[in-house]
Amino acid sequence: MDQEAAPSTGGPVEPETRAARRARVEAIRRHPVLPEMALVPRPLVVVATVVLVGLLVPLLRTDPVLLAGGLAWTGVVLAWGWPRLLGSSSRFGSSLAVGVAAVAAPVLGVVPGEEPYLRLVPVGLAVGLGVMFVHQIARRDGRPRLTESIGVTSFGLGLVTVGTTWLPLAYSGRATDLASAAFVAVAVGSLADLAAGVRLLRAWLLPVAMVLGAAGAIVAASILGFPQASSAALVGLLAAAVAHALRRALVVLPPVTARRSQLAVAAAGVLVPGVVVYGAALVLIG
Repeated sequence: MDQEAAPSTGGPVEPETRAARRARVEAIRRHPVLPEMALVPRPLVVVATVVLVGLLVPLLRTDPVLLAGGLAWTGVVLAWGWPRLLGSSSRFGSSLAVGVAAVAAPVLGVVPGEEPYLRLVPVGLAVGLGVMFVHQIARRDGRPRLTESIGVTSFGLGLVTVGTTWLPLAYSGRATDLASAAFVAVAVGSLADLAAGVRLLRAWLLPVAMVLGAAGAIVAASILGFPQASSAALVGLLAAAVAHALRRALVVLPPVTARRSQLAVAAAGVLVPGVVVYGAALVLIG
């Protein structure tokens, strides 16, 4: 028996009208494509950021060796929570490798005492990499998710190594003032994270953090007497933006609910802006 042919659906697709496009955009705005974890404020991350900055600024302004100790401590905090935050299959080994590099890199960063200050830092990174691979070889659990574990550890090693870029800024008075203003910007900019649960501000957290960072840097610079307001605003804006972007990328991970993971997020946000501030110092100060 003959069957009635089904209607064809292979015809040309109607172009999207402006009204339909506006409706689609409005629907996305009403329901942002964000994981629920990104909409939960993490006060502990903000408090830890402020505390770490409060520790590092006096050390920065006192002596490079003391700053190296502060950076090592910050790196150890990162190492403690990093494997859990990123779900490493070998938490002990990852923490050990990152922790060793977190101490070795800043210590070696102050050994030369003259330019180039960071020439021995790669040795500290190499030591951390060596610990990572030796641990993987010595594992007796079948090495599940080996590539992922190495990736997590390598990421942590990169963060603690980048953090050593704060060290050269402790050898010059003007660079120290610039770095101090940048540290203040990171701390003040972290306050924007508290607005993660405010619907009207969700799409504006990065600009808010940048404005807060610039304002904090300007206030700090006015107290210290250097840099000028425009330079302080630029450095504060950049430092706060980098720190905020990294924190927002990490707080969407489910393990961030653990306290040690939140401390690792804060430590990462304090260490990473150093490379931006160091680059800005080379341009603004020379």
